[in-house]
Amino acid sequence: MLKVLITLLITNLFQLIQPFRIVGWFNGNTTQIQQIPFDKYTHIVTGTPILYENGILECNKADYQTQLIQSLAKQNNVMVQWRVPLPKKNIILEWENYPSIRYNYMNSLPKALHDCEIDGVEFDYEWEDRTLGKIGIVTSYMAERYTDFLQDVKKVVGPNKLVSVDIGTWGCCCQGCGYPLGFLPWVNVSRFNAGEFDFVNVMSYHNQYFENIGYWEEDYNYLKNIWGFNLSRVNLGIAYFSLNTTFYKINNEPLWADLSNRCPNIEPEKNICEGIAFTGKRLNYEIGAFAKNHGFGGLFPWTINYDSFENNNTLIDWAYNGTRE
Repeated sequence: MLKVLITLLITNLFQLIQPFRIVGWFNGNTTQIQQIPFDKYTHIVTGTPILYENGILECNKADYQTQLIQSLAKQNNVMVQWRVPLPKKNIILEWENYPSIRYNYMNSLPKALHDCEIDGVEFDYEWEDRTLGKIGIVTSYMAERYTDFLQDVKKVVGPNKLVSVDIGTWGCCCQGCGYPLGFLPWVNVSRFNAGEFDFVNVMSYHNQYFENIGYWEEDYNYLKNIWGFNLSRVNLGIAYFSLNTTFYKINNEPLWADLSNRCPNIEPEKNICEGIAFTGKRLNYEIGAFAKNHGFGGLFPWTINYDSFENNNTLIDWAYNGTRE
């Protein structure tokens, strides 16, 4: 009973002190930095530390692009997280086989963050190095070990640095997304809810289903009622790319930044541009409002530079305005 009360207290405090998040990756080039809408995003994931073969992580002083983003983000009270790589394939389930690499990795990360003045880390490990993981099957043992790793990272970086992770949704996501059997959560939900790391970004990239918000509503049901996530720690995903697929094979991924030029000033209710489905303006607004009104802690548009900043076609403006409803 005491443990339950403590968990509820942590949850309620978290909800009170955390503003609504909009977390965006930036994987563009230096010329695109000027387009970043710092007034819309609360967190930006960009850049990586140097990772040596022995597991040591180091601030990359030559990464001038990330330094520029970090400087601009600081001026706008926006947090910056690194996308931190793992030192070896399969290592999440095999850390005990690499004690020296584990020691170096964990003990060098805090200094690397400090030296580059980075606010935290994000992991985008999608189980692609596991046979079961490639089709979305993540067992409870796999989720437990991944949570062990994330908890260890949080312990070494401390309470003032963020630790987050990208996770799949039920069935994950859509035709072509590569996780047709994703019916189990990628982390231990109870431990996550108790605060062992900070938040998750859900890859709700429903690229084939743009008629309405229905598939995001199903994500809500799975995340809250079936998997049991504390939604205040969950950021709901929006794809700013489309998919050209054959069954579960992805042929290519047209970006809204490119499609936008073909449909300038497109009507808000439209979700098709020259025959290609995308997450339209009105749908972005509805997803933003839905996330805010149903207890999600934030949004996860993927990615910042996949959006269009021309032709009156900027999607993040609509998603952001939805959260203000």
